[in-house]
Amino acid sequence: MKKLLTLLLLVGLAFGGWYFASPYLALNGLQDAVRSGDRAEIERRVDFPALRASAADQLTELARRRIEEGVSIRDLRDLAGEVLRRSDGESVPTPNEMVDILLSESLASDLMPKALQGPPLEFDIEREGLDHFRAVGTLADGTEAPDLIFERDGLGWVLTGFELP
Repeated sequence: MKKLLTLLLLVGLAFGGWYFASPYLALNGLQDAVRSGDRAEIERRVDFPALRASAADQLTELARRRIEEGVSIRDLRDLAGEVLRRSDGESVPTPNEMVDILLSESLASDLMPKALQGPPLEFDIEREGLDHFRAVGTLADGTEAPDLIFERDGLGWVLTGFELP
């Protein structure tokens, strides 16, 4: 009986450690891969089809807001074409092209509000059950940054989307 209780306690401690530490490890691993430009690691840590769908939704909403602020539709169309243009004529970026977009500053510098153009100073983790978490970014001046949305993949996590403030 004592061995069973010890085993249950160890399993509970291991689960608790995974539950609290794994989101931070996933976020730090993705940040390190992006900073170093490690495409293979980025591809392992990002669900590109889900990220593309999230990007389409977020960019549509951002474009709608920018049009309301007075940016012309032509300027937005030209910028989107420049960012997402592919040499083979396809309209959906490949994972490598998504990495290029993530690593480039053109999208942030042209579309994003000025307050969101710096790197986030810190992220806070907000759990959404056992299968999802959100990394809530804050810039150095206290301004909200885009939230990164992660989904559980086995015992690890993959980036599946983002949400603009």
